[in-house]
Amino acid sequence: MFPTLKWRRETFLPDLGAGLSVALVSIPEGMAYALVAGVKPIYGLYTGMLTTIVASFTANTSLLIVTLTNALALVTADHLAHLGNDVDPSRALFTLTLLVGVIMFVLGVFKMGSAIRFVSREIMTGFVFATALLIVLGQLKDLVGYTSSINSGKLVMAIDSVMHMNEWSKPDTIVGFASIGLLLLLGLTPLKHWAGLLAILISSLVVYLGGWDQVKVAGDISAVPKGLAALPTPVLPDLKLIPTLLVGAIAAAVVGLAESSGIGATYPNRDGKRSDMSQDFLGQGLGNIAGSFFQAMPANGSLSRTGINFDAGARTRWAGVYAGIMLAVVLVLVGNYVELIPMAGLAALLIFIGFEVMIREGRELVISWKISRWNTATAFLTIAVGVMFNLTTAIFTGVAFSLLSYAVASSTQFTIVRMVRRPGGVWEDHDLPEKLGSNETAVIEIRGTAYFASVYTIDELLPSLEDARNSVIVLRVRDRTIESFTALDWLLKYAHSLQITGNKLMLADVEERSLEKLESYGAIDGLGRENIFLTETSTQGSIEKAFAAAEAWIAEPKTEEAKDQ
Repeated sequence: MFPTLKWRRETFLPDLGAGLSVALVSIPEGMAYALVAGVKPIYGLYTGMLTTIVASFTANTSLLIVTLTNALALVTADHLAHLGNDVDPSRALFTLTLLVGVIMFVLGVFKMGSAIRFVSREIMTGFVFATALLIVLGQLKDLVGYTSSINSGKLVMAIDSVMHMNEWSKPDTIVGFASIGLLLLLGLTPLKHWAGLLAILISSLVVYLGGWDQVKVAGDISAVPKGLAALPTPVLPDLKLIPTLLVGAIAAAVVGLAESSGIGATYPNRDGKRSDMSQDFLGQGLGNIAGSFFQAMPANGSLSRTGINFDAGARTRWAGVYAGIMLAVVLVLVGNYVELIPMAGLAALLIFIGFEVMIREGRELVISWKISRWNTATAFLTIAVGVMFNLTTAIFTGVAFSLLSYAVASSTQFTIVRMVRRPGGVWEDHDLPEKLGSNETAVIEIRGTAYFASVYTIDELLPSLEDARNSVIVLRVRDRTIESFTALDWLLKYAHSLQITGNKLMLADVEERSLEKLESYGAIDGLGRENIFLTETSTQGSIEKAFAAAEAWIAEPKTEEAKDQ
């Protein structure tokens, strides 16, 4: 089940260098995303340790980095914010991480990797855009040092902050906007991958050396332990919170897996093996389960951190392992200096990342609008729900619309043709007649699968039975035509409607498994076993027999009573 682990000397240095790069970038981003979730910044750093190590060992995509991301941070914030005062928020956080891990693991075990494809790209684009927008709006308070007194959504609070510019903290505002300017400049240089780390480092030095005590720093939020005490200690989840957190855990798992689903294709395995999405689910699940016992937050595959890992020259999955180890080493050696990081600098980093994501996803929405306005409209709906309500509601709304769109599309993924027999036994496709004539055999083929939604469309397309008498419809149901209870129920009702008007239904090219379904439903008596013709080796054997039987039935003399039925 798990990938083969091979350590090679020739890949050690490239993997170690890549791991160090990931670890250093994870310091500012991990802290920033923890603040988005409304928890202690140290928990964001802890998430990049054991969670990343275990997932790197067990995921299929060898360069995948599993750690805290902006989307999961916001979903986490949504579900921790509404807990009562009698709940320990830290234990609730770790319990949520455990539940997310278990859900991801179970989905991986049951090979549900392909199921994530039912969430359309447009929906995910809208969701990621909403996530980025909420992060930008939510970080304005730390960027300018002013917290709105209005207890409402992030959009309303951000608008209120802008309306009170005269109350902004000048030192925080200067640090915040200067950090954004520095990030923009560094993004134009070869140091762009290190822009976040450098911006945080420079802003911290300016605030510390300049003696700007009035600037809020990370140490004002929570103290960071020194030395070995900085490492996470074991904790136990609060199992009593499972019913309260279960819905949030499902939402977080869906968000995390959907967000990371494309990483394997973007950064393929260097050995050429195709990524197994279900195995990646399993690896992310195990990473979260392990991390939950060591103060980690819910995590998923990070596109940005995986990209840094790839660009830094990682060769094997050991790079992710080294990233977790190096982050722990850095925290032990210089972790106490994390307290000096200005909150305005972290806010600037998050706002910068948020705008980058919004621009990228916005371009995709423009392209999507040109291709499918309906699908793009569902993306805009997801954005609106996320901003006006919360991300959990947004992702479930998006999933519901994705499934609805798929169902609507699937209901028309078939064709119906009339097959006409020519001299020499050649069958040709023709358009369906609007009405069925009397004393004739109409051979009709349904190509595709008759799921519950498509059955009603099929019924509307079949020829009208008005004025038809003593005729036969031979329905060719090869492949997977009968695949639902609704389809079987409709088939019996259609046969009955033909019978009461003096006509008959026959089935050709019926496969053994379809016959078993007809028998289990009790449909054989209603259809008549003599009217069912099984698939034969000869391409047209079954349809020829059905056609001959239909012609013979039409030629049989009928009593007046039978004609009137």
